[in-house]
Amino acid sequence: MKKVIALFAIVSIGFVACNTATEKATEATDDATEMMEEATEEAVEAIEEAVDSTIEATTEAVEATEEAVEEATD
Repeated sequence: MKKVIALFAIVSIGFVACNTATEKATEATDDATEMMEEATEEAVEAIEEAVDSTIEATTEAVEATEEAVEEATD
């Protein structure tokens, strides 16, 4: 009987160890997912800002060109 109790104790320790490892792996995966989401959001914001800056610069260049053409033709 003592052998059976010892076996149950060993098996239960194994289950606890597996559960703990699974929980830690799940937490690590969740943390990594959250970090990737944040990095993606920041990258999208940076790209949007770059596009806005490019549009603004292009618009200013077009306006300057139009003004130069108007002055040259007057």
